[in-house]
Amino acid sequence: MKRIDYLVKVTLLPEDLKQASNDHGCELFRIYQIYQRLIESHLLWKVWLIDEFDYTWVEMNFINDDGEPEFHTIKLDEGTYERVEFDTYPVLDSLA
Repeated sequence: MKRIDYLVKVTLLPEDLKQASNDHGCELFRIYQIYQRLIESHLLWKVWLIDEFDYTWVEMNFINDDGEPEFHTIKLDEGTYERVEFDTYPVLDSLA
């Protein structure tokens, strides 16, 4: 476990997901939708995992348009989020 002292605010869409946004058949389209939801929420997110490559992951859970729960973890691209100072809390540093 790591300990960090910030939340993240997702502010920008990565370039590869911008390209996928207009192609409903693209395998990245669903990831685009989730990332866009992170941006549009204007919420501050707790980090779920900082992996062995130092990538930041967040957990996003919501009720979809069909009334069903969805559970997602998504890797944030560097430069697409801001860190916001917060109380120290533990985050995973591996899935093992």
